[in-house]
Amino acid sequence: MKRKPFILGLDGFKSAQAIADIIEETLREPSNMADFISHFKFNDALHLEGMKGDDGLLAQIVSKYPEINIFWDLKLPDTNGTDKNILLKYTIFMRPGDILTLSSIASLRAFREVRSLIPQGIMIAIASVLTDTDRDECRMRRGAIPGMAILNDSTNLLEYGKDLFDAVVCSPKELKLLKQNLPDSIETIVPGIRDYWMEAGQQSPDRIDGIKNTFDNGADYEVLGAQLMKGNPEKNISAAMSRELSIAEALRSDSLDLIKGRPLETLVNLQGHYQSRKDPDGKFLGPLVAYSGQYDSPTGKKNFVGDVYFNLAVIEDSPQRLEYFAKLMADKIRAFEASWGHKVDCLIGVPEGGSKIAQEVGRLLNIPGLRLEKEIIAFKTATAKEKFMLLLRRNVGAVKIGWFALIFEDLCNNFSTTQKAIDSGNGSGLVVVGVACIANRSKDHIDEWEGLPVIAGISVPSDQYEQEDPLVADLIAAGSLSTDPKKDWAKLKAAMEE
Repeated sequence: MKRKPFILGLDGFKSAQAIADIIEETLREPSNMADFISHFKFNDALHLEGMKGDDGLLAQIVSKYPEINIFWDLKLPDTNGTDKNILLKYTIFMRPGDILTLSSIASLRAFREVRSLIPQGIMIAIASVLTDTDRDECRMRRGAIPGMAILNDSTNLLEYGKDLFDAVVCSPKELKLLKQNLPDSIETIVPGIRDYWMEAGQQSPDRIDGIKNTFDNGADYEVLGAQLMKGNPEKNISAAMSRELSIAEALRSDSLDLIKGRPLETLVNLQGHYQSRKDPDGKFLGPLVAYSGQYDSPTGKKNFVGDVYFNLAVIEDSPQRLEYFAKLMADKIRAFEASWGHKVDCLIGVPEGGSKIAQEVGRLLNIPGLRLEKEIIAFKTATAKEKFMLLLRRNVGAVKIGWFALIFEDLCNNFSTTQKAIDSGNGSGLVVVGVACIANRSKDHIDEWEGLPVIAGISVPSDQYEQEDPLVADLIAAGSLSTDPKKDWAKLKAAMEE
């Protein structure tokens, strides 16, 4: 399931009824608009008559739109007196998943008190430099450009507690700087979105950007108001047309598929995970896929087969995908290092899938991401994959004897390729201390293999079968077997969707 990317900004209205009407109109066309809206954002609208109370608009929204949360853009500067009373008027309507803004000038005590007053599961976002403040005004008021001012506020607060806030509000122009320097756990909420068919409006022209670029640069949420509710009549762009264009721009970015903290869901979104359908009796409908591990059959060596396949090549299709899974693995390896008590000196990427991701993970860990190369000794047949050796050729000069190394694969299952990689690494003077992989499909080696720890981003234990097994023999006889799933991916994908 893709994540919902848009926050609908509902400010500047004169009545609660006008807000109810525009919400209904916005969600009506296109029919899938609600699938793209995560929150309704309220600021000055919260003070309108008819918003609060048991039968007020807020209560109606909570009841009518349970899948859409509320962004409480109060920008509270503190919790003394009036501000605390304001907050308490709205806590009865708050739900897990809502967002509440505090001004960055609020005291530490205020941040802690707000956290204690609001229900669990609500994100606190800091508002530091408003998006209608241009760079020159920010320099004059803060002595720094907007990005540095927001980063300074954020990092200073983090010094006093990682739980003080969960997100920052910034314009598209500060996004890259903040994503590079703040912890991954801090989310970004980005107003100032204006695509090519819209006018700048009240936003500072030097701090705006379009939907796709902003998501590609790492935004978690984008705040849109006029672009979803008004369009641009002067360019003959109706509100409904503008919504359709906005959805199209969002779908051009990979970021909607990248679900933070849920790598398997993300892989499903990227069409990187195949599983054979079954009939009502639980029998596989196929196609099955050939695995790299082999067994002795009456007619010679054959590959095991199964109903699950990971097409991890999709990870390499864009920088955003590669970064998502590289960060996942870098965090896993750091945790391994902390428990082991030593630092890993290098990663050894197994071709083809492990090579590129090992380089990216190595960059994040500031260690070499080296690569092995294949030397083919037997070509693939209708029932068997190719046979090969792994050699460290290209990067052999970068290796230092005694280095602690992790073998890095995209997928682990039978660990037959792993052993080839270990033999090559040890033969080059490395000390192999573990195996890292994006996905581990093995049922027998979930955490350890041959005394080496297995560090997996995703663990999905799966069965494998000999080709003569009654559970799969009919499909094998019918030719319903892919020995090259990457090449056959379109056929596999179509089979899943039947």
